[in-house]
Amino acid sequence: MSEIKDVMKAYGLEPLKIEQITDRVYKVSDGSNTYALKESRLTTPAISAWEQVYHHAYAFHLTSILPVYLTSQSGFYTETGSAYYYLTPWVSEDRLTHEQKIINAYETIAAIHAKTSQQTTVDTETIAATFGDYRNNCAQLKPKLLNYVQLFERNHFMSPFELQVCTHYHVLLTVLNEIDYYLDKFIKELEASSNWHNCLCHGHLELSHFLNHGHTYLINWENATFDTPVTDLSHLLRSQTRYYDQSLEQLAELFAAYTELNTLTASQHHLLSIYLLDPFYYISVIEDYLEQPERLSMVKRTQMLESAFRQLTLGLKWNDGKDTYDYEESAEDANS
Repeated sequence: MSEIKDVMKAYGLEPLKIEQITDRVYKVSDGSNTYALKESRLTTPAISAWEQVYHHAYAFHLTSILPVYLTSQSGFYTETGSAYYYLTPWVSEDRLTHEQKIINAYETIAAIHAKTSQQTTVDTETIAATFGDYRNNCAQLKPKLLNYVQLFERNHFMSPFELQVCTHYHVLLTVLNEIDYYLDKFIKELEASSNWHNCLCHGHLELSHFLNHGHTYLINWENATFDTPVTDLSHLLRSQTRYYDQSLEQLAELFAAYTELNTLTASQHHLLSIYLLDPFYYISVIEDYLEQPERLSMVKRTQMLESAFRQLTLGLKWNDGKDTYDYEESAEDANS
């Protein structure tokens, strides 16, 4: 722990107790206060963007971004060897229901997105062409999926994985029809307007990055960027589908907590649907099974396939009961 003691000296602190929490996080106490010391994954080119997050936090009064302590030299971090360390308050978490954690997460990131939102113009022709290529690639998956199903059905005894693929087949056809629908709408919207809304995005948003202690704080801003809010939302939602006890209906229903603070435009709504309906990870799991059958256990493969399927199921449920036309009008009115 001598290296950690040296790092803390950069803040003028003498630690009395150091506890390693994870590979990169230490809980440090100096007798008066408790701190969280993080050995970051920051690289030299990324430091400037990470520091900018805290300038934005000050400028936009973003109290949910957990602050970092300044070093004795007024720096946001200290460098030891090839590693960058930064220091924050230690937050002891409240005991909350999973539902309340999701609501807090939606509300917290919505407030950050709303306060930092900026309208800009983009090269819609290039973006539309990129999504047009992606649309063509999605269309080619229907015959590929059918080939997989026919291949597996020829086996006298299908493996659990193969049986899963065959069971999922008709749902995957619906997924491909749905994503084509939203890609069509999104591309047409791009062609009609070059306006685009970017905001401060966390870049690697997961529920574990929200800390609740009377107030909700968001930590680990090392991948921060200015981008469409869909970047954060899709990452958060896809990460939650990995947990089998997470209700997909609940994720969709509780999303109102986000939209009450930051209404998505029609194009953002359609882009989010596209991200959630993206079928290529599901396809890659099947391809890996065929190409490297001995690499993973059958249990692991079925878990991976089911996780990918849950994401696609969320994409389908995301728009259940929504009147798309009414949504578009209300969203565009809110952002006009």
